[in-house]
Amino acid sequence: MSITATQSIQAILAPAVMISSSSLFFLGLNARHSALLTRIRLLTDEKRKIGKELTHRGHLEADEDVRLGNIRNQLKFLLRRAKFVRNSVFCNAIAAVLFVFTSLSIGLDYLMPTPLTGDFPLIVFILGMLLFLAGVTLTGIDEFISYSVILMEVKEAEATGDVGKF
Repeated sequence: MSITATQSIQAILAPAVMISSSSLFFLGLNARHSALLTRIRLLTDEKRKIGKELTHRGHLEADEDVRLGNIRNQLKFLLRRAKFVRNSVFCNAIAAVLFVFTSLSIGLDYLMPTPLTGDFPLIVFILGMLLFLAGVTLTGIDEFISYSVILMEVKEAEATGDVGKF
């Protein structure tokens, strides 16, 4: 059975749904990554200021020492989170490219059908879906880590008396 040009165009546009969804997901990841890096920069700056105080005075107050330890712990977790978000961004970006290649390979198969191009669009689409799934999974892992960072911050605030018990 021969495929018409209209059917081929419809098939080419089908991966556009995944291109759109991965683009929207990418926007969210980009905002998340930007906020995460800003938080890391702020904590690094605060750590640097506390270090200057230590150098200047030769010692730290008890609350400064607690805060420095908390900053170190948070940075460790935040850097780990940044790695997961970065990997999620890469997986998602590659998935979007694969969805575009899926559309192109469907068109190529319509114009020049060969045994090699027959299953190629499906293979490329499945690879894109797997990478998209990997990106979503990495984002889920980041969510679990982010909760740990928030708990650390709340515990520090409770220990220093900055907030009441929850």
